[in-house]
Amino acid sequence: MNIRGNLQTLLSIPKSKSPSSWNAWAVISVFVLMTLGLLIAGAGGVKILAIAFPLGSFIVSWFLYFRYPSLYIGFVWWIIFLTAFVRRYADFRGGAFTDPSPILLAPYAAIVVCGHTLYFNLPKVKEQGSAPFILVFASMLYGYLVGVIKNSPIVATIKGLEWITPLLFAYHLYVHWYRYPEYGRHLRKVFLWGVIIMGSYGVYQYLVAPDWDRLWLISTKMITSGLPVPQGIRVWSTMHSPAPFGDYMATGLLLLLTSRNIFVVPASAVGFLSFLLCMVRTAWVGWFLGMISLVVTLPRKQKVQIFATIIILAAIVIPLSTVEPFATTITKRLQTLTDISNDISANERQVAFGLLINDAISEFIGKGFGGFETDSAFLVLMIELGWFGAVTYVSGFALCVFLVLTFKSKNDDLFLSIVRAMLIKSLFFLLSAPTMRGAHGVMLWSSIGISLAGRKYHQIMERRSEAIANQIIMETDELTNKSAHRL
Repeated sequence: MNIRGNLQTLLSIPKSKSPSSWNAWAVISVFVLMTLGLLIAGAGGVKILAIAFPLGSFIVSWFLYFRYPSLYIGFVWWIIFLTAFVRRYADFRGGAFTDPSPILLAPYAAIVVCGHTLYFNLPKVKEQGSAPFILVFASMLYGYLVGVIKNSPIVATIKGLEWITPLLFAYHLYVHWYRYPEYGRHLRKVFLWGVIIMGSYGVYQYLVAPDWDRLWLISTKMITSGLPVPQGIRVWSTMHSPAPFGDYMATGLLLLLTSRNIFVVPASAVGFLSFLLCMVRTAWVGWFLGMISLVVTLPRKQKVQIFATIIILAAIVIPLSTVEPFATTITKRLQTLTDISNDISANERQVAFGLLINDAISEFIGKGFGGFETDSAFLVLMIELGWFGAVTYVSGFALCVFLVLTFKSKNDDLFLSIVRAMLIKSLFFLLSAPTMRGAHGVMLWSSIGISLAGRKYHQIMERRSEAIANQIIMETDELTNKSAHRL
């Protein structure tokens, strides 16, 4: 029996193909140039862009998904980073605020391609250990069907995309666990440049208040995002609003701790400054909790490395944040962290929770997707999904989180610790809003998907190492026995 051959068959890790990326970048460049051309063209181009942008996002994603899987992951993140900015600038060029805007469908169009992953791998649930994901998918199907019946197919479909696309993306990341090392390399690179671009624009947005951002702020009447004047905006940069920007920037700043790129210092400077200027306290506390988890879980050597990085970054960021026109705005917001009694948004959430908690507890069937909207994750789960859907969702979600937080790798994987910190940060966001869907949801579920992919990758590698070690021992024993027999 060929023991070595069987071991290689059972424990080998699939090799992901890496074809030349010239074709991929050519396709992405065409998409970017098309977008820029239509924006420059003005009102006529903007009307075409409303359809071309989400459609182009889908086509490019489909191409990358099958041919360049690593670039596909990066493309999805960039679509999430920039779509809201494209929408705002398109409205400005078109001369009027458009709501709803088809342009905002682009991230969903990019991620829905992962439906192929679900279709192809659904029969392999037991083999892949993906049952927790399937539980949550079942609750999504339930919420969608109830929404179609009780609300309307269009409303249920649009809201359903907010719910299911984060889960599809996370499932795709988990199923392709053998690409986990690639996830680390590409995620660090994507968020390094994302922090540089979004952070730089965030500082510019605060200082200048560009016309397209002022148009959006005035048209939406979102007073929580600040005033449409220079130094009056709560920074949301290229994203939809301050909260998701704060969430993504906190993630980027955590990932920068593992990067050795020469651009880490300027990225940290503009990243932290814009992160403070978004004035999202949940993001600040979430980032801090993520840092605490690193300090607690990392081995001594890596703790020293992290502390050294933080000291260097603090020496750069603190002077920037203590000079005008930044200091007054940041200081006032920091002071509210210890003044919970006067926190208007928190008080409003408490009042809404008190008024709706009885309705939520008594909602067995649920209103379905699109049937309810509030800032409480618990109320949204219970009222939209009802007891039937909420219990299924929470069971799958809790099991995923449990598997992530209880896994202990034998080797010191700093990236896996960072992703776990990202998850802890994202979990904290659930206390302030239903962040299991939309852009927040992509971040939350991606942290789970990558963490579980890393868990499986390390388990397979450890089993492989043990099997190879046992094989060497067996062969050594055989040689020893043969030598003894000859003697």
